[in-house]
Amino acid sequence: MYCPNCNSENNDSAKFCKKCGTPLKKEVSHKKIINSINDEKSSKDDITKYIIIALIIIAIALAGAFAYIGFGNHNDDGQTQVQNNASSSPNPVQSTQSSQPQQSSSAQSAAMDILGGSFSTGSSLSAKTYASIYVGSQHSGEKVIIQIKYSRDGSSLNNGNMVPKTVDSSGYINVKSADSFKYYPDFAEINLFDTNKNLLDTQSVSLSPDSSTQTF
Repeated sequence: MYCPNCNSENNDSAKFCKKCGTPLKKEVSHKKIINSINDEKSSKDDITKYIIIALIIIAIALAGAFAYIGFGNHNDDGQTQVQNNASSSPNPVQSTQSSQPQQSSSAQSAAMDILGGSFSTGSSLSAKTYASIYVGSQHSGEKVIIQIKYSRDGSSLNNGNMVPKTVDSSGYINVKSADSFKYYPDFAEINLFDTNKNLLDTQSVSLSPDSSTQTF
């Protein structure tokens, strides 16, 4: 160690200069200073590395958590969509059943035709005219509306009222005229309707203009 005052060399352990008595300060070698700085820098570098590693681990953990949550939501949305589609999609069996037309009384009457019958003009002009219209025993019990217009030499004898009737067990619709006629009719127009007044069948019948029972 050298004295800062007289530059005399002294022992490293000396507290005062042996020549001039100047108090000596223990010098720290340049190497020790560098080593100390390096140690401090190394320590700081280690801390920085630890911080960076910790941040990387935290980032990876957060990314994994977000990915898991996102995947779970995606599955939930997909499952919900499938359930919604399943609930909104019509049952094919039910759709087929609902799309099939149900046979109503009108639909049954739609297949009804006038197959024949008879007219009875009575024994005198004061008697009413009777008609028995045959539509088939398969229609027994069905309700219909029937209209019969009578005429003689092209002149109408009645108004042709529409009368509700029920087919009897033998398949006949029996109708009598509302009034007696001034003349025996020579023509009859039969119109058959369902209960909604949809025309099912119509038939024209020529009659003998006298008192008799006539079939067609």
